[in-house]
Amino acid sequence: MALSSSGSARRNVSVLAGQSVLSQVAWTLGSPSVVLAFLAVSLDLPMFLAGALVSVRMVGSMISDLFFARPIAAQLQKKRGIAVTEMGIGVCLLVALLIAATGNIPMTAVAFVLAFFLIGLIEESQSLMLSDVFGDQLKAKSRMVINYLQLGLGGLGAIGLALLIHEITKEHPPFSRHFAVVVASVTFFLFSAVCILAMAEVVPDEKAKTGAARPQRQSLREIVDGIRRMFDQAWFRRYMVMRLPLVVVTLSVPFFALIAAEAHHQTARGLTAMIVSSASGYLVSAPLWQVVNMKSHRAVMVTGTLMVAITGIVLLTFHYLHLDHDIHLHAVALFVVSVAVTGVGTARKLYFLDVAPKDQRIQGAAAVKAICRLVGVIVSTILAAIAHMHEVASAILFIVLVCLWSAYSCYRIVTPAKKAPAQV
Repeated sequence: MALSSSGSARRNVSVLAGQSVLSQVAWTLGSPSVVLAFLAVSLDLPMFLAGALVSVRMVGSMISDLFFARPIAAQLQKKRGIAVTEMGIGVCLLVALLIAATGNIPMTAVAFVLAFFLIGLIEESQSLMLSDVFGDQLKAKSRMVINYLQLGLGGLGAIGLALLIHEITKEHPPFSRHFAVVVASVTFFLFSAVCILAMAEVVPDEKAKTGAARPQRQSLREIVDGIRRMFDQAWFRRYMVMRLPLVVVTLSVPFFALIAAEAHHQTARGLTAMIVSSASGYLVSAPLWQVVNMKSHRAVMVTGTLMVAITGIVLLTFHYLHLDHDIHLHAVALFVVSVAVTGVGTARKLYFLDVAPKDQRIQGAAAVKAICRLVGVIVSTILAAIAHMHEVASAILFIVLVCLWSAYSCYRIVTPAKKAPAQV
């Protein structure tokens, strides 16, 4: 359905582009995987808790997907909901840091657990609403342009702000520097919330006619039965053999951030270097992997998993030789891992669309998401326990071994796309 006027369409493109860039800056400066994990270590929280926060966030996302997806889909207008979620995430970050400022470690631990759970809950709900808004209000070309603007301008903005905050606060104590970064993140979440309200939300005719009829909610038993039925399909079983090890590959970002925090959380440049590294990784990954993905999804997945494995091996070698005191080593490692994980994530989604039969894509995608999140919660909790009982390097070693296996499974299972015969 075309928008009611070309003026509204152009306005929405500008508004959503601005909102996406502002939100990207906010997420990068307040990244749960990098910034909050770094802060958890710097605040002397137990290493098990710092690692398990990844699991807590995933549990929040699972609950949101299970209970809120259908009510959200039934809403005709979503811009106010998106604005509320942006402000909600900002409030979670700010409250957690204010409680941390008291210096009470048990209260700080509880605050971080609640913040990660709520961020997971809110983030998944926001993702569902944004997907619907982008589908209804933008054309395919506009969506692609906004995606690249988000990664490019948002990444550059986050890098610039992180460096500026570092210069202003470098003479201050570590917590004051970290607090300034999170306050900047909260500010941009608020800017993003205000920006989305300027959108002229037009409800497509087909939705307006059918109204906001709420779909019937599935019971837990029905969801489990649906997943069990998907395993009757040979393509699904084959895909899951390849997909499950990639869950561990995705966990490399927070655990690489943890080992960096363990070594550099007291240094003046520690957090700034991590933010610049991760933002640069996401900035570079989009144009890099787009070219490779057009040729072979298998090449992206194999290359990405090997990049994580090799980076981990190099980092562990320096660690056990006691040569990992330079912040630049961890910054480069996080940069490479961010590039790799982004590429692998995009490629496996595209590969799923290639192998899943059209009439089974929705059920298959839901089953994959549920299984991978459950496995992610279990594995990240185990890795957090390993990091707590031994050291973070032991968890990195486990990730390296799984990445090597994942590269092999991707190479064996993911079949290159066959080129169509040239027409004479």
